[in-house]
Amino acid sequence: MDTVADLEKMIERKKIEKLHRYKIFYNEKRDAWYTCHPLNYKRRIQRKTKEELLDALAPFLTVEIGNDMTLTDLYPEWLDYKSQLTNSPNTIAVHEKHWNKYFKDTSLFLKPISTITLKDLNLWANALIKKWDLSSKQWQTIKTIPKQIFEYAYMSEYIQHNSFPEIKITVKFRQVIKKSGETQTYNSEEFEKILQDLYSSFQEKGEKRFLAIILNFYLGLRAGELAALQWGDIVENHIHIQREMVCINSRDLEIDAFQAQIRTGELELLPNPKNNKNIYAITNHTKTHKERYVPIISQAANVIQILKKLSPCHKASDYIFYENGKYMTLRSINSMLERACDHIDIDTKRSHIIRKTYASRLAASGYPVDAIRSNLGHSNLATTYGYLYNPLTASESLLIMEKAFSDLSQQVTTTFLFPHNAKTPETL
Repeated sequence: MDTVADLEKMIERKKIEKLHRYKIFYNEKRDAWYTCHPLNYKRRIQRKTKEELLDALAPFLTVEIGNDMTLTDLYPEWLDYKSQLTNSPNTIAVHEKHWNKYFKDTSLFLKPISTITLKDLNLWANALIKKWDLSSKQWQTIKTIPKQIFEYAYMSEYIQHNSFPEIKITVKFRQVIKKSGETQTYNSEEFEKILQDLYSSFQEKGEKRFLAIILNFYLGLRAGELAALQWGDIVENHIHIQREMVCINSRDLEIDAFQAQIRTGELELLPNPKNNKNIYAITNHTKTHKERYVPIISQAANVIQILKKLSPCHKASDYIFYENGKYMTLRSINSMLERACDHIDIDTKRSHIIRKTYASRLAASGYPVDAIRSNLGHSNLATTYGYLYNPLTASESLLIMEKAFSDLSQQVTTTFLFPHNAKTPETL
């Protein structure tokens, strides 16, 4: 929408259309919109456009419909409003999945919103968490829908008070144990082995996709960002991250927000030769809608030089990893990693583990955490901390621990545990 006033007008017209009891239709012969008069069905109201017709109905209809509106009634209206405010069709798709799983046709959501009390909300929320054994993070995610519907209802004056923020959770959330570096990173030994395996595969098959995985160990990009890299993104000693590849369910493409992005060129659909239900596309922005520059270290520069030799006549707009008429997809990235993990005999670790390994190795080497956040493209430093694990082997970790205490405690240990008249460990 162009202005806030336009958005408010659109919402008002939707209320009128929902309130009006009679069919609104277009007469092609007369090029006009018609409906029955709200107070007398034998009379007709005619206007040139549907919008003008809805505006004409407004004086005859009461907009105070909160007494009868349910959360289920409000959901499509809120979702349409939300679609006008977000740049992410994926957000709308996730909301629809959560709605169908947790809220659709449940008793609270079929009850008039104006009659829902704080007691109702407390009983519902605690029962939902208990039924689905939700973690705190899961609850925070899925409660977005009812929370924002209540906010929308209050903003639209369907209700006079919003009780949702007053909900109290008394049941216990499912406890989530943070995973360890053993599963969330490639440790130093695995790092070396998997790079050697990928280099061997590249030498055997000569395909750029193997170099893509190696390169990402030195860049820490999201898999979609890696797949969407173009030659023009290499700017001196940095890589400019400004777009990414996404995977979209073909049914979700029917969402208005996706269709709008396709029309404006914000979303470019890629060929789907296998006619799968999932379609790959390139967005002209990153996940956080922020561009960034990632430093190219010498190891990454070496890989880029090899890639340039494989594409001597490339253009700035060419995708770096487009090869033999095919795009490198998110699935192919994970397939290569699965293959390499199988070769070196470790449990499968997917592409996101590369990103965590990148962050963890930088942190273990003393690189500032805020700089890691910038390289990863995180908006929040707390998100970056969730990526940091111990990427070292047990022997490397023990060596660092001993070094941390050696200078400080060696003299005390020798003095008190091994006095001058006793044998020291060296003499035992």
